[in-house]
Amino acid sequence: MASISVESKEQQLEFIRAQIHTHHAGTGMSLKFGIYLVEQRIISPEQFCGLVKIQQEATMSQANIALRKNILTIKQVANVLDIAEIKPEKSFIRIAMELDLMDRADADQILHFQQVSCPSIRKLVVECGLLTQRQSSVLFLHFERNGSTPIQNRATTQQRTTTHLQPAPKPVSPPPVTAIPAGVPQPKFQQRPVVIRQQTTPNG
Repeated sequence: MASISVESKEQQLEFIRAQIHTHHAGTGMSLKFGIYLVEQRIISPEQFCGLVKIQQEATMSQANIALRKNILTIKQVANVLDIAEIKPEKSFIRIAMELDLMDRADADQILHFQQVSCPSIRKLVVECGLLTQRQSSVLFLHFERNGSTPIQNRATTQQRTTTHLQPAPKPVSPPPVTAIPAGVPQPKFQQRPVVIRQQTTPNG
C-alpha cells in the first residue's frame, strides 16, 4: 500500500474516530434499550447481562472481518494484534491505520460489517423468549419517544394535569330531613296543658 502523508493520515484517523463513534452509538442505543427494560422491571439485571454476553459473542471482531474481507493478511492481523496487547486503549482499526495497513474505505467497510453483524437487544429479547415481537416493538417505540421516562410516572403526570384542569367540585347540598315513619307517636306541642286541681275537704 502506498505511503500516506501525515496530514492525510490524520484526516483518515479523524474519520475513523467518527465512524467508531457512530458504531458505538448504534450499539449504545441497543444497550440503553436493555437498561430501559431493566428500569421498567420487564427483564431482570441477570437477564440483561446474559443478553449483552450473547450480543458480544455474536458480534464479529474487526480482526476477523479484516481477514474475511481480504483486507489484511494473517501476518498483518497478527502484527496489529500484538500491538493491541501493548496498547489496549487503541482499537484494531486505529492501529492498522497508523501502520498504513488499511485506508479509509477499508475501515468504513469493516465498521459497517461489524455493526450489521451485531444483533440488537430488541431482537435478542424476542429470540430468547423474554418478550413477544409485538411487546418488543411497542416497548421500543415508547423508549424512542420518551427515553428513560418510566411509564407509570408519565401516567401519573398526565393524571395530575387532568385533575388540575378539572373544574372545582360543586358544594355538597345538606342531606334531606328524614320523615318520621307512620305509627310513631309525635309530641303534641299544640295541645294545651291540663291542670288537675286537687279537691280539698273541709276540716271536721
